[in-house]
Amino acid sequence: MGTKIDSIHQSDFMFCDICGTILSFDSRKYVRCPLCKFKKKTTEIAGMEIKYTVSEEQIRRELGLSSIEVSGERTRSMDYNVTCPKCSNKGVYYHTQQTRSADEGQTMFFNCPNCGHNFTENT
Repeated sequence: MGTKIDSIHQSDFMFCDICGTILSFDSRKYVRCPLCKFKKKTTEIAGMEIKYTVSEEQIRRELGLSSIEVSGERTRSMDYNVTCPKCSNKGVYYHTQQTRSADEGQTMFFNCPNCGHNFTENT
């Protein structure tokens, strides 16, 4: 008859059952908690593996890179380094367009996914 706490620790087998600190290999026979000295036999965790899935979007967000979304015929990207001036949301969609003469820079069109605010910047 396991409790909710027991089921949490079963899925987090590399963490201490007592205090939650990550276990370290003390020897080939035991893993030990460096904080509270709890020990567990390595045979109890042998063959277990940890799997973690990271999406492309999570990696892009963590690195501050743009994400690309195709909407109709226009491709727009997400820039996490731009903050919406209306709601302060960090991360806005943008696309560029040549609206002035060819020897001048492009215009960047921004759209906040949080509040829907649109704004532009000439580059």
